[in-house]
Amino acid sequence: IDAQLEIVVYPGGNGEPIRISLNDINGKLRRHLLHQVELELQRRRTLNEADRLKELRGYSAPGEISRITEDGALIVSLEIADYYRRMILGGVCPVRFQPLHERGRYTIGSVKEFYISSVVPVMVNKRYSRVRILLSRTSKELPSILLQERSRISGIQCLKRIPGAYSTIVTPKRIPKDVINSVGKELGEHLHVSIQEAHR
Repeated sequence: IDAQLEIVVYPGGNGEPIRISLNDINGKLRRHLLHQVELELQRRRTLNEADRLKELRGYSAPGEISRITEDGALIVSLEIADYYRRMILGGVCPVRFQPLHERGRYTIGSVKEFYISSVVPVMVNKRYSRVRILLSRTSKELPSILLQERSRISGIQCLKRIPGAYSTIVTPKRIPKDVINSVGKELGEHLHVSIQEAHR
């Protein structure tokens, strides 16, 4: 914007548009104007990014814990496959979305599977400045999503979950035992899996 910013005034009625050069504006006003343009571009970029990433909601993704805040929230680096490229996104998993048996035991650098609860633009100082990806390890949907991803079987449902204890799962067809064990180990809980007979 430093070299290409143009100011055009459109007067009321049928008057011709008037172009104003930045050089015709005093320094203080010029700096204020450029600052406002930068804020607007940042706002639009944040809203566009949030709109593009909102389709991630309801999916799971592996994330590396990069930082643990004083109140115990996890700052996570997510690696998302987006068509032909991979994106590294930042997410946060508050303490309330961490299973009781895992709280206080996370280590920086460890990789866990997270459920993406929401993707929203966040306002800082009354302006949109970044996209916040809210993560969960307690979501009822997490066991069924992981089982579907690892078994390639669709239609798996989690009827009930007590994080760190057990999950009750129904599936339309048999899930390989090694897949069940791997998801159970990832979540630190037992998976009760039953095959749901198709209605005729």
